Amino acid sequence: MDPLTHALSGAALARALPKHPLPGPQFALLILLTLAPDADFALKPVSDIIYLEHHRGITHSLLMLPLWVWLIYSLLARRGRRALSPLLISLALVMHIMLDLITSFGTMLMAPFSDRRAAMDMVFIIDPLLTACLLLPLLAAIRMKRRRRLLAASALALMIAYLGLCAWQHQRALDLLAQARPDALARHALPLPFSPFHWQLIATYQDHYERAGINLMPGFSGTAPLFPERLTRPFLAFMHAPAEADWQRLPRMQAMRLDAGLPGLDFYDWFARFPVLLEADRLHYEFGDLRFAAGIAGVDSSFRLRVEHGERPRAWLIWRGDARTGLE
Repeated sequence: MDPLTHALSGAALARALPKHPLPGPQFALLILLTLAPDADFALKPVSDIIYLEHHRGITHSLLMLPLWVWLIYSLLARRGRRALSPLLISLALVMHIMLDLITSFGTMLMAPFSDRRAAMDMVFIIDPLLTACLLLPLLAAIRMKRRRRLLAASALALMIAYLGLCAWQHQRALDLLAQARPDALARHALPLPFSPFHWQLIATYQDHYERAGINLMPGFSGTAPLFPERLTRPFLAFMHAPAEADWQRLPRMQAMRLDAGLPGLDFYDWFARFPVLLEADRLHYEFGDLRFAAGIAGVDSSFRLRVEHGERPRAWLIWRGDARTGLE
């Protein structure tokens, strides 16, 4: 989830839960705590790959949560700042973890004992409608100070109600997928941008994926008008009414006969949830992850793997555009 939504969730917690208003420094501190799990970003200057290997790892782990709460509370107590109880600290950190968990990126809840990434696939990683559920009541609270606790509570209630809508639409998408591809080995519905009615349906088979984009409320484009047309056009063109779904077949990376010694393959096999072949010739392969809209016409998808398999094989993780990192 984006930092703004995390910060707003912290502001709503800080206003809604304490019986008495928190002083300014404690209010700001609780907001910072809802951002704190992303401190793993500090690993990025060390190595892009190390960062990806540990992002949403131990700082997002439910197993490590008691340790983080104890460390934070102890540090604050040493400085004489006891206004934040262990409960508030815990809720701030859990709020961050849960807002990340509902996206499709994946969160290592059992780190450091497992690097399995859990994902609920309910909300796109940037969702202006979810952000608005928190932002609008908090803005109103600036003017209506006597009702700011009520308005902060309403912000959390709106967020929960919106997530309920997303969960409902997610199940609708899964039901449609089960009807369309009953013979699939596994089925997933991933959120697409701009609306809780936009979904990417993915059916897993032995050697390929079949996927389609659907709009469960045809004609409603959600927040798409807020973004540049060059960004929204490919996604809107990809999505259709459920009855008109346009299914694509994409080869699974795991089903290909690849030289086990090629660089980057082990990392990408772990990192990508739905790795597919996008390009191949006698000199190179390029793979993408359906999680990041790989293979959608006109979309510059993130986190692609390019492998050159000549005399001296080389591999790069392509973040987006020309930004890339070498892999071994």
